[in-house]
Amino acid sequence: MIQGLGSNNGLGADAEYMRLMQEMHSFGLHPSGNKNLDARKLANVKSELVQKIQNSFSGSENNSGVQVISPVDETDYIQRSEMEEQRLGAMNIANLNKFYFGL
Repeated sequence: MIQGLGSNNGLGADAEYMRLMQEMHSFGLHPSGNKNLDARKLANVKSELVQKIQNSFSGSENNSGVQVISPVDETDYIQRSEMEEQRLGAMNIANLNKFYFGL
């Protein structure tokens, strides 16, 4: 019997575990087949990577010229969200289209 390469074949691998396996492959890890064990292993690798990145930023901030970006000011975020709700650009284009096409 010929089966497709991407078929599940009833192996019990759900979508979450498939995503987990893809992430493990991206880190160069091989899945063991146990979803819980693989999830813990992936979480450990991710936390180690985060620690390495944080240590590299704190240790060599002046040497490498890397500047850490500060979070967005809350007032800028509020103003931006209000403008997105008003959709001024989309409304202007709609009005121009009404005028141009005579709608």
